Amino acid sequence: MNESEKRRATRHKGALSIELEEGKGITRDFSDSGIFFETDKSITPGQAIEFTIVLKHIDPDRPVRLKCIGEIVRVEESGQKIGVAAAIKSYSFEVIGEPEKKQG
Repeated sequence: MNESEKRRATRHKGALSIELEEGKGITRDFSDSGIFFETDKSITPGQAIEFTIVLKHIDPDRPVRLKCIGEIVRVEESGQKIGVAAAIKSYSFEVIGEPEKKQG
């Protein structure tokens, strides 16, 4: 697969909090098939990864968690932060709690 085939999916820039199994990170960009994020956790190319993005802005009363499973395809070390590119293999959405009932 050449570089243009790898980048066929439209990339969206955005800084969203990402929760890793052991640590946290911030996304730099993402597409429907992959994500690039920065973290201070040591990660190895080729390893499997599970991570969650909390999408609070979609509905503040009922935040949604985007749970993803993927594989690390590239790691870039830059100072104290580590840039990580991951291919997303599968994902699911989970609503966090039920909306608060308003007293009336």
